[in-house]
Formats: sequence, structure tokens, C-alpha cells
Amino acid sequence: MTETTETAFEPDAGIGRERDATREFIVLLEREQHALRQTDVSLLLQLAKEKSHQAQQLAQLADARTDWLVTLDYSRDRTGMDGALQNRPAAADAWRELLQLAETASQLNKINGILISQRLRYNQQAFSVLQAATCSAVLYGADGQPTLFSGGRRLGEG
Repeated sequence: MTETTETAFEPDAGIGRERDATREFIVLLEREQHALRQTDVSLLLQLAKEKSHQAQQLAQLADARTDWLVTLDYSRDRTGMDGALQNRPAAADAWRELLQLAETASQLNKINGILISQRLRYNQQAFSVLQAATCSAVLYGADGQPTLFSGGRRLGEG
């Protein structure tokens, strides 16, 4: 038994689900941004897992939409969507909102990338300071006398 694509993908509901999932993704990106601005970044691993899961969900929803476009002989781009939604005002409204939300998500993701880069740069600088301090550290030997640390491995070396 095979279903037609028209019943497999209903534009009003399908685009609505994609719009709602994008809203949820934006909330997740905002949570990620908040965590990146905090000193305790322990939430980032869990957020990364959630982000990956939601990105997969968004990709599946977009794939269903573009497959629908192809079956109707429309192009897979915005022009194709506009053509396919000409006589579907509710779906067209949801589509326009989805495009705005996607732009918001893109901007948030860009900002989060900048914050991650800044944090990484800060951590690398802190690591370099610590590494330099251990190279010139004065340690005490078994006899209790200070000795300049000159042997052993440097941090980060295998």
C-alpha cells in the first residue's frame, strides 16, 4: 500500500512542524549562549547533544518538504516553495515565519561560534601562562634546597 506524497506531506502541518522545531532550536541556541557566557560551562556537553539531535530533526523535516516540492515538479529553493504555496495561505504564512526564524537561528549560531572561539582563545592563553610558569618554577629537592625545574615533560607533551 502506497500513499501519495500529498497525504504523506501536508504543507500546513509539515511546515508548521518545521517552524515549531526551529523555534525550539532557537531556545536551545539561547541556552547555549547563556552557558557560554557563564564561568561554569558544564552544561555545554549536554547542550551539544541536544543541538545535534534537534539539527537532525530539522534536517528530516526539511527533507520531507523538499521531497514534496520535487514530486510537484517545483525547484528545491525559495522560488519553488513560493510557487507550491500560492494557493495555500496558511502554509505560506508559516513558510515566511520559518524563513525569519531560520535567519534568527543562523545569527544566534554565528554569535555562539564567536563565543566558543573567544573561550578557546582564553583557555589557550591561560594554558600557555601555566606552561611557562612550570618551565621556570623553583622546586625543592630532597635536601630541602631550592632547585630550578629543568627536567620532565612539559604539559601537553606525550
